[in-house]
Amino acid sequence: MSVLDSIPHAIADGPRERRHGIRWWLLAAAVGAVLLAGYLIAAGLIALVMATADGAQFDPVVALVAALPGWLALHQTALKITDAPLSVLPLLPTALMMLLIAAASAWVARRSRLRRPDQAWPLITAMGLVHAFVGTAIAVVLDGPVSAVPADAFLSCGLLATISSAAGVANRCGLIYLVWERVEAEVWSGLRLGLLALAALVAAGGVVLLAGICLSAPEMVAALARLGSTAGDAIGGTLLSLLYLPNAVVAGWSFAAGTGLSVGRLEVQPLHVAPGPVPDLPLLAVLPTHDSAAWWAIVLGLPLVVGLVVGTAARRVPGSLARRLLAVGVAAAVAAMGTLLLAYVAGGDLGNGPFGQATLRPVALAAATLCWVAIPAAAVTWLAGPDLDDEPGADQAEAGESAGSTAVDADSADEATSADDTTDDPSDAAASGAAGDTETGAGDTDDPASDNASEAEATGADALDSDDLAPEIPHAREAAESEPPWSKPAEIDPTEFDGDLTGDDRR
Repeated sequence: MSVLDSIPHAIADGPRERRHGIRWWLLAAAVGAVLLAGYLIAAGLIALVMATADGAQFDPVVALVAALPGWLALHQTALKITDAPLSVLPLLPTALMMLLIAAASAWVARRSRLRRPDQAWPLITAMGLVHAFVGTAIAVVLDGPVSAVPADAFLSCGLLATISSAAGVANRCGLIYLVWERVEAEVWSGLRLGLLALAALVAAGGVVLLAGICLSAPEMVAALARLGSTAGDAIGGTLLSLLYLPNAVVAGWSFAAGTGLSVGRLEVQPLHVAPGPVPDLPLLAVLPTHDSAAWWAIVLGLPLVVGLVVGTAARRVPGSLARRLLAVGVAAAVAAMGTLLLAYVAGGDLGNGPFGQATLRPVALAAATLCWVAIPAAAVTWLAGPDLDDEPGADQAEAGESAGSTAVDADSADEATSADDTTDDPSDAAASGAAGDTETGAGDTDDPASDNASEAEATGADALDSDDLAPEIPHAREAAESEPPWSKPAEIDPTEFDGDLTGDDRR
């Protein structure tokens, strides 16, 4: 009977059960901390507005109760205030909540030593379902001037938490490698280029917003003065404008792409403006209320720059022209889908009054983004050709040339050595021959077992070297042997997803 058979099952399974218990306790603590942090953020913002508003009385109980619909607003849940819809919600607190959820998920994965995709799904599912049920419970409890639809709360809170949690554990638990392993090399390069395009178009929207703020500074000051004569009113208006800055950045890209935006009857495009009333908010003073100027067409050059940046980056994709064009197409599709989502979330309803609905025209903006990214990028990729410094065979050619030069040097060295040997004294040659015969005779008298042992050691060393060089991810060896060396870009090291535990894991 082996030693393991004598160990009771309760003792043998104890550490594993304890480890699973610690993981679930860590997950519960992280989810509770994220929920509490979101509630405190909403309560703090409402308390700041109440404390600084002119003529308002600060009541902690009212602030804590009002933080419940504020928590739903952080998760982009549409609200109704006295039967007036409000779905144009600020994106800055939402981005902060997503960062908190991603950081908490990454902390749980690190402390629980989660390394594989199958270990990440319970964490992601738990984070999403808890937020979904909490949002639904808050929507059911709300009964007053502010209300929300429970189904909308379930979907918005659950989706936001799920996406954020997946982003937090994607690198550590191998979700990125899971995608990389199942797509072609040019598709993976296109996904990376799509993220680059999204970053570039957000930067372009920020440039448009910054230019609008600089040109509309007097109108913004006048709008801030109309809110009230006290410093508290100015603080409230400034805070509200800061919270809506990401929405304004997306609107800036919509303006630069040519599709424009509309707030009620006001429609703004680079070549056309239809006047209309807007809410008296300092940030909305950036919107023009008169006919467009001819020089506004300059902003149409920003999407062209975005396409040129993507095309320049696409030249580094290895392979043929068709592969690079496919990567450009994937990048344009990713940028269009990301823009569609951002434009849909940034817009919404502004009540039943004259302002009506604020929309960034998501479908038209996505189509324009697809064209602005795909056409210039494809033109650059087609006309400029590949980046010669990143050709897949460049390194192999250099290695072959260096190996050839080394072989030539070795041959010349051998020829020189043989020439020197032939010019030596014949007596030295005879002596060396006699010594060689003596050594050969001595070697023939050695034990055959020593030769077998040396051969076994050499074989074991070769096997050890091959195992050390083998990838640690399952099935990675077959994929590496079946595909050409250039089929997958060396952008991901598979060993970082399933290797030995790092210093963070041992803590």
